[in-house]
Amino acid sequence: MRSILIALSLLIAAPAWAQGADSELWLTAAGEIAIGERTSLEADSISRFSDDSGGLYEVEMSAGAKRQLGGGWWVGGGFVRVVNYARGTVTRTENRVRVQAGLSTGAGPFKLSGRLRLERRTASTGDQIGYRLRPNVKATLPLGQSGLHLFASHESFIVVKDTESGDNTGHERMRNSVGLSLKASKAINVEAGYLHQYRLPRNGRASATDHALTLTLAVSL
Repeated sequence: MRSILIALSLLIAAPAWAQGADSELWLTAAGEIAIGERTSLEADSISRFSDDSGGLYEVEMSAGAKRQLGGGWWVGGGFVRVVNYARGTVTRTENRVRVQAGLSTGAGPFKLSGRLRLERRTASTGDQIGYRLRPNVKATLPLGQSGLHLFASHESFIVVKDTESGDNTGHERMRNSVGLSLKASKAINVEAGYLHQYRLPRNGRASATDHALTLTLAVSL
């Protein structure tokens, strides 16, 4: 487990040489409601703000369903609508259909979770359909009995099909984050953290780094 945390720390501290660094704020509101013993409906909204874009540059809204399979395994799917802005003007829209599967388990005092997501993407900037894989791993450590937890996570974005809208096959970017989460009540969880997003230099494009403060409010009923 120590090696996992060290690896996550190195990933978060990695590429300081990236060009085009931007400071951002990401605000997330998420909700989940049980409709059966093992089935729930999910919805969330993410608003992203950027210095380079002059404020709000992306809104992401999603809805879907999730099914617990037992043994910590689950599967799910849903739809995502993404709208991009530049200084108040819509520049691009995207529709995503996603399927995903994940596993949650324990390792000593840690809670480990992993998820693999496949996205089918269509964008207003092109007619072709794109596909992308997004593996994610997260480690959470409780801090005493207060409901406060320390977390660290990694997510990669892997394009599996070129498109005319700018997708190029291969490892396109990674997101690494650390932060604190608080179980404020049985139904409410709040989270604050730092996220480092690194876009790899590919196909003649320079690397880029985003430094984001992330704030999340999640309600589960």
